[in-house]
Amino acid sequence: MNCAIGIDIGTTSTIGVLLNSKNHKIIFQCSRPVKLYSKKSGWAEEDPNQWWNNTLSILKEIGSFANKSKINLCAIGVTGMLPALVILDKYNKPIRYSIQQSDSRTEKELKSIFHNKIQMKKFTKQTKCGINQQLIAPKILWLKKNELNNYKKINKILGSYDFINYKLSGTFNIEHNWALESGLMDFKSKRFTTELLKLGKINKSWMPKISSSETIIGNLKDEVAKITKLPKNIPIISGCADHIVSAFTAGVKKTGDVLLKFGGAGDIMISSKKPFKDTRLFNDYHIIPNLFMPNGCMATSGSLLNWFVNLIDNDRKKLHHAYLDQLLTKKTDLKTTCTILPYFLGEKTPIHDTNAKGTIVGLTLNHTIEDLWIAFLESICFAFSHHLEVLKENKIKVNNIMASDGGSKSKVWMQIMSNVIQKNISIVDGHYGSSQGAAFLAAKSVKLYSSYDDASLLNKKNKVIKYQKKYSVYYKKKYSIFRQLYKSLYELYPKINGLI
Repeated sequence: MNCAIGIDIGTTSTIGVLLNSKNHKIIFQCSRPVKLYSKKSGWAEEDPNQWWNNTLSILKEIGSFANKSKINLCAIGVTGMLPALVILDKYNKPIRYSIQQSDSRTEKELKSIFHNKIQMKKFTKQTKCGINQQLIAPKILWLKKNELNNYKKINKILGSYDFINYKLSGTFNIEHNWALESGLMDFKSKRFTTELLKLGKINKSWMPKISSSETIIGNLKDEVAKITKLPKNIPIISGCADHIVSAFTAGVKKTGDVLLKFGGAGDIMISSKKPFKDTRLFNDYHIIPNLFMPNGCMATSGSLLNWFVNLIDNDRKKLHHAYLDQLLTKKTDLKTTCTILPYFLGEKTPIHDTNAKGTIVGLTLNHTIEDLWIAFLESICFAFSHHLEVLKENKIKVNNIMASDGGSKSKVWMQIMSNVIQKNISIVDGHYGSSQGAAFLAAKSVKLYSSYDDASLLNKKNKVIKYQKKYSVYYKKKYSIFRQLYKSLYELYPKINGLI
């Protein structure tokens, strides 16, 4: 039995799967939790060593299962969020926690780099990137200003899955979507250029070479094979951006296909033959060569719901997502006058506002825990709807809307999402998300699959959530309130930062 391993370095967990290339099924899955650190308002950090320890633990478990089941392990693919920033010292050890893509501490650095419209326009044309909180140069400048000792120790710069790939293979490499979203790569030449690196005072020697997703960059190191009981020299591929590979394996292949990804963060992806010109969204390479996947990413989705549940019941002895969903099934309708802006970590697309704050409006003494839960679920749905509005403004027709990842398992949440946009949503059933996609690409890299079209073999028949027309007027009014709230408050948010 030939199988490939997929590892997902996620925001809230590290996930490992084993894909059987003969029956196209995930035959083994395990995960380990990941802690997100937010020491100050807008900060988002994680421990790369925890990612690596999780990966080792998962590979040990996979190795044990494979040995008992007489499975031939053929390749490993790693996926993860991007562009998280990992910096290594001369001993190739992490200098500090990663600065995550959802981190919003670099407002001053962004303004210092991009101080006039001519420069901004030139940067956007050269990189196909907008001016946003994800860019790597401002983060490195922040390190130089605030953690000079750490800045002086930098020997290599990597992304989340690039770091794990290095630990697995000993090879330094940057996957091309991290390079694209970093704002350090010239789009035409597909290289890190001296001009762009200067924006963040970055030494060119810190940057590894750039490879496309399924490129084999090396083989499993003997020492890792010994620890995990895996075979020696298993091929390791360059890896892939979690949202892109998840969308690809979910079925985003042709124009008009859209995927809403309900993970720790919220992602929206659409297939395109050309890069997206509107800088409110991001550009990425599609998994399929010569295609692109314009996309948006909200700083919070599932992580916001986790925060709310933990805030109310830290031990989760009673309150958890399924329990709250169950409470909503007892209500006669899914309406509440409470409205929430989900910008608890600032916001990435489409507003790109590092100062934005989570905001709860309309609370009264008669509101219940059910009302708040509805409002939190709605807030993320409204944010997705804002992205669809951007696509419409750019005359991009949406034909088929799909949903995937953990949040898509909530029938209540998906019904609210469908009602908000007044369109049917196809829930990708049997989809294991990014880890499954990474395993597929790894399998294809060693010719266990011959075509990208074979990814369609991985998914079961989708379930369709039909929108309820009775909510059309309610959500039209409430979405308008949602949009007006931010416009009314955005000038106040920076002032909040100066209170402490």
